[in-house]
Amino acid sequence: MPDKARVLLTLRISREDGGQELAAAGTLYRLATGWAVTCRLPESAGAGEADGESEMTLVAREGEIRMNRKGAFTQEQVFRLGEWRSGTVGTAFGAMPAEAWTHRVQVDLTSSGGTIEWEYDLRVANQELGRSSIMLHIQEEQR
Repeated sequence: MPDKARVLLTLRISREDGGQELAAAGTLYRLATGWAVTCRLPESAGAGEADGESEMTLVAREGEIRMNRKGAFTQEQVFRLGEWRSGTVGTAFGAMPAEAWTHRVQVDLTSSGGTIEWEYDLRVANQELGRSSIMLHIQEEQR
């Protein structure tokens, strides 16, 4: 099994107020105790601002996902099943404290792809933002 593989990603985000789907190319890495995936995601910086990209790294282990996203919108967050975990959300106005309560984490990956799913409630600057469900579908890039 190779240590890394070029992959195609589909990220489906569902929220109480709607959802979105993003597609990107990335790299899947096999770790000693889990998986890491890196990619560049398209993002909209906001009304009247230019669209850009953000770099995202996910590290998935049993019962835990670590996310680091950098771009016009940044987020560093650990999602651990059944726990509130502190993180940070960054905007054009500065960094704000965040907390996530994770209801579900499911990692089903092989060296050729699979899925990472998680569901969580998010608070940013002590405001409840509601529940989100994320499904990341990963498949090996065909050459």
